Amino acid sequence: MQTDAHNPSQSPKSSGAMPQSGNTSELASLGNRFLGALIDVAVMIPLLLIYTVLIFSGVISTDAASSLAFRVVSPVIGCGIFLLIHGYLLATRGQTFGKMVMKTQIVGNDGKFVPFVPLILKRYLPLWVVTQIPYLGSLIALANVLVIFRSNRKCMHDEIAGTKVIQL
Repeated sequence: MQTDAHNPSQSPKSSGAMPQSGNTSELASLGNRFLGALIDVAVMIPLLLIYTVLIFSGVISTDAASSLAFRVVSPVIGCGIFLLIHGYLLATRGQTFGKMVMKTQIVGNDGKFVPFVPLILKRYLPLWVVTQIPYLGSLIALANVLVIFRSNRKCMHDEIAGTKVIQL
């Protein structure tokens, strides 16, 4: 008579430890990351167009007296639009709309879900602020995305936040 340890029809025993969802997942491809970013911008365009119409129609003043306020408020409004569209998915799934469509996800370097506030404060806010510096900000924004061609496929914002983008 066979014992349970030698029964070939018995399911294998588990140690009880569940694997972490991101530890064995592969990094998202450059193409999927690019397409996800394009989708993210595309879904923001209608709200950005409304904001632009409000500026050109004079509802939002851009004269010299309000120029400084406009330069401060406009990026804040842009960030607000981003969070309005993508905030819920980032908070609940670690995804933007584009990442959801492309089946990719932002996780910590350890493969675990990154909570919303640290994700925004570390991954998005530093570059939102730095890119507002005239001329230098544009160069930093370009460098941010160009470093993705390294073997770890991370942008500067991933390095700053300790995140990576995985394929689901």
